[in-house]
Amino acid sequence: MTNISRILVAVDGSEGALRALDFARDLAKVFGARLILLHVIEPFPELALGNLDPTLSEQYAKRMKHATEYLGTLVGELGLRDVEQVIEMDHPGDVICRETAERNIDHIVLGWNGHRPGTRLLIGSVGAHVMNAADRSVTVVH
Repeated sequence: MTNISRILVAVDGSEGALRALDFARDLAKVFGARLILLHVIEPFPELALGNLDPTLSEQYAKRMKHATEYLGTLVGELGLRDVEQVIEMDHPGDVICRETAERNIDHIVLGWNGHRPGTRLLIGSVGAHVMNAADRSVTVVH
């Protein structure tokens, strides 16, 4: 049986991510593993940069504050203890893979669909990217 001691779950506020968090929490209990919550702030599209008011740094500061509050609310509402809360900025699939390597994650848990618009045939683009790029086990929760 594989030893799982560190589980990363990506959360973005979507229903799929909340189901993934429930699964990851239960998995962490079974294995006695540490849970790491990761929220990724995506960069603004380059075309939108000229139209931002207030400044770009203020927009990112607002998004960081919102992300911090969101993770704190999740931890409080779910009664999670000894949970790492991580907020990074970049493209979600890239951040998930990078954080997995840097934090020596044993298992990644993702929701089926996040916030990206458009129809998906199988799993979301972030999930597909992570499943192809990560060198760790990945569970995608529907």
